[in-house]
Amino acid sequence: MGTNTPKTRAGFLGALGITAGVLLAAAALLVYAADPYFHYHAPWFGLSAVQTEKEYQVPGALRHLDYDAVIVGSSVVENNDNAWYDEAFGVHTIKAVRSYGCIADLTWYLNLAFSSQHLKRVFFNLDAAAMILPPETTFESTGCPMYLYDDNPWNDAAYLLNSSVLFEKIPYMIAQTLSGYNGNLSYNWAEGKNFSEAGALSQYQRKREPAAMEAADAYADNVQGNIDLLLEQVKKHPDTQFTFFLPPYSALWWDSTERSGLTEVYLWSEQQVMEALLSCDNVEVYDFQNWDEVVTDLDSYMDPIHFSPDINHRICDEIAAGRHLVTQDNLAAVLRTRERCRQTY
Repeated sequence: MGTNTPKTRAGFLGALGITAGVLLAAAALLVYAADPYFHYHAPWFGLSAVQTEKEYQVPGALRHLDYDAVIVGSSVVENNDNAWYDEAFGVHTIKAVRSYGCIADLTWYLNLAFSSQHLKRVFFNLDAAAMILPPETTFESTGCPMYLYDDNPWNDAAYLLNSSVLFEKIPYMIAQTLSGYNGNLSYNWAEGKNFSEAGALSQYQRKREPAAMEAADAYADNVQGNIDLLLEQVKKHPDTQFTFFLPPYSALWWDSTERSGLTEVYLWSEQQVMEALLSCDNVEVYDFQNWDEVVTDLDSYMDPIHFSPDINHRICDEIAAGRHLVTQDNLAAVLRTRERCRQTY
């Protein structure tokens, strides 16, 4: 008689189920222990906090890493070496970055940072385009892994039982640790990029015919909503020093905005934001958009917006030295300089 009886098959399937369960549990335990996205804890076992995937790692880093200052902003701040800020301002810095630079996303990150650490300093990059975007977070709509953003433990299986995390991210974390990973260069993308006049021009498609200029206050509701988000953070944390800075987009960007009919919109929105922020005692504002020697030197850019790490370093140094500081007394003069930039570039 054969041995493949219902009882035998049930026993085999039961043993198979137990084995599968044990393997899944072991995989989940390994992901939990290594935790390359810092979802549960800072790195254990001497592993480095290897930060190369911002959409996956920024929330966990803000929850669990050790820091007392954050560099907040879009892709233009990702090439900063955190050590520059540590040395210049006597802090321990990490990045809270989002490619789109949406202010609602960035202030969401700030909420997370403040709930995890006491922050001495916030260095916040203000992109012109971000100021006119809707004051709503975009994490879910842009496909971010929400199981790493929310506080729901029941959807963590997407992380704990993720084959990519198990077979790619954890080995990469180990390899980077063994090779001496520099955490101050988190999310840095500059290597291999072409920062040159030829490279920048190759990424600029100039409109043949300029568009009609939009009304300066065309996005007033969005601008006010974003101002409210920024002021909420500033006023909730009076013991934190907030440094906001407007980055030096290239002359190509000024030309692009003029031909796209958006110059008046950007100038007006930036004025509204700066005026609002300057009303707060724990805020300083720096304007680098009229930094002639930089914005006219296309060899420092890879496209109309993104500049080299050397410019990131110089921005840090300029802030530390108090240069390009905007105050209530000189704001009108700064805005007049903007008009000159617009006409010159």
